[in-house]
Amino acid sequence: MRRWLLPLILLAEIALFTILSGQTFISASDAGAYFQSYFADLLCQSAPVLLLAFGMTIVLMTAGIDLSVGSLVALVACVMSSFPAGTEFWWTAVPLGLALALLLGATNGALIAWLDVPPIIATLSTMILYRGLCFVVMGDLEKSPFLSVPAYEWLGQISGAALLVLLTFIILAFWLNRSRWLREILMLGGNPIAARYAGIPVSRRILQVYSLVGLLGFLAALTFTARNSSVSASSLTGLELQVIVAVVLGGTRVQGGAGSLLGTFYGVLIIAVMDEGLRGAAKWGTEHLPFKISHLEYVLLGLLLVVGVWLNSREKTRRPAA
Repeated sequence: MRRWLLPLILLAEIALFTILSGQTFISASDAGAYFQSYFADLLCQSAPVLLLAFGMTIVLMTAGIDLSVGSLVALVACVMSSFPAGTEFWWTAVPLGLALALLLGATNGALIAWLDVPPIIATLSTMILYRGLCFVVMGDLEKSPFLSVPAYEWLGQISGAALLVLLTFIILAFWLNRSRWLREILMLGGNPIAARYAGIPVSRRILQVYSLVGLLGFLAALTFTARNSSVSASSLTGLELQVIVAVVLGGTRVQGGAGSLLGTFYGVLIIAVMDEGLRGAAKWGTEHLPFKISHLEYVLLGLLLVVGVWLNSREKTRRPAA
């Protein structure tokens, strides 16, 4: 059901917001040019969320969660922004950003795998810690060295962002479908005790999963800074909410043991279209309402999360009878 439901919801959203925006087309070529530009901008805007959501999908497959992804990306971007711009940025800030992202992701994994801290507590703690470090690094400043880095802005354009997202999706999908790693991850999420008795290196797999999130967080930091050109200590606040909602809406169970990268892709696009549509609320003639339509974003995110969990629970109860 979800295989058809998510694309239909996405198409319905696009049609609804296009009508409400008052957009009209005089020809098919005019409509094609509009939607080509629309989807290009949408993909560039949602590239950081997509990259993180792919990692969060695998985390939830293990029955874990990572609440620190927004703070992780912000900290990596803040540290990178502290380096001088220019060609040397590529061999100073970028390698250090990659190493830092892997370290931050591995820290989450170590807390969970080695110290046996519950994932929600471990990543809630690091979410606060990483955000605090953002303010230590940046203070109240906003830095934008990225504009002066040669070829850096390409990562925020449609060609760079789409290529990065596509390569990540293909590599992860190929790896998950062609290796025993996926079976071990799913077994770890479905029954961790049985996974240990089956000889699966549980601690190592958890460390690998959260380190992977760190790597994808680094890529998200690249696309975010390339598109937005600047970063501050409060950047990307609340990003983890969009990521988690998109992944759950896409069919990944919070209890672990099941997930879908393609479903996650649709989930991210549904949220991105909703967010973009609400930003254009000023065109709808709603200025007399006691609130701004754009303020409904978190209300709708909460509802989507409930709907996603409900759909996942229905599919779980139906599966044995199929």
